Amino acid sequence: MTPRKIFLIALVLGIPLVPLRADAQGRPARIGILGPSEEPRFSELMGGLKQGLRDHGYSGAALEILEARVARGDGADISAAVERVLARRAALLFVIGSESARLVRQSSPEVPIVFITPGDPVAAGLVSSLAHPGGNMTAVTFEYPELSGKRLQLVKEMVPRVRRALVLFDPRDASPKQGILAVRGAAPKLGITLVEREIRSREEITKSLEVLSGVDALLAVPGGLTSTHYEEVIREANARKIPTMVHARTKSTMAALASYGASDAEIARQAARLVDKILKGANAGDIPVERPTKLDLVINLKTGRALGLTIPQSVLLRADQVIQ
Repeated sequence: MTPRKIFLIALVLGIPLVPLRADAQGRPARIGILGPSEEPRFSELMGGLKQGLRDHGYSGAALEILEARVARGDGADISAAVERVLARRAALLFVIGSESARLVRQSSPEVPIVFITPGDPVAAGLVSSLAHPGGNMTAVTFEYPELSGKRLQLVKEMVPRVRRALVLFDPRDASPKQGILAVRGAAPKLGITLVEREIRSREEITKSLEVLSGVDALLAVPGGLTSTHYEEVIREANARKIPTMVHARTKSTMAALASYGASDAEIARQAARLVDKILKGANAGDIPVERPTKLDLVINLKTGRALGLTIPQSVLLRADQVIQ
């Protein structure tokens, strides 16, 4: 019987397990990491998870990370990747994104899964509740969907003249579908007309940016394919003097006017705590879904000056970080 089967049987029977920092034969704890291959985001998330695992004592030869970079939304590619990782006796899977998590669960419904998502996993049908996820999955969310509406409000506060905002979102993913509803709810109260563009391909990104000349701001709803093209989107918007708001400051969003939300790397680091609990014998479905412990408002004054903007002092005083 393989170590993975022993581990799963023990979980079902409720038998306590010692931490899987290494097994009795000295073999390392194996964790499969599966997610869209886009850079730099994949590496940033990997770095956060590895740091979190080191915080919990997993390091060196006692830990083996099995990377599985996949094509976004490709069920066949994800299924094949899951098979490859499990063939190497991964004890659990760490999955990036709600849509990937859904496909992984379909491919392997018995293996413990920890996933990270920018949306509500209950509304997406991935878990039964935040307190009791059920099944073989638990998660850490990047945010609450309503934060997309809050970001639109912050755009209005920073740039009061905004009347029309371009909003990019991937309609195939449950998380951005939740976020766009929040944006639609906030826009009328702010006196903003939304120019919505659905993003399913790079070509649609390029086409959507053609309307920048007719808007006053750009808001990207996190999740799905949109997150892959932040750098290109922000560069084009800055060239046209259009302020941009994104969910977090990362290597690909550093030039945005502002970001509001949780750090990608910190969320992955937080998720390591759930991974540790499972490796010590907990059932994934019994571990409550966690939400971000900290949300940061970051304002890039260097970008603001290049756009000819003066950010109100009332907003700057609320910022967690101001980039000069």
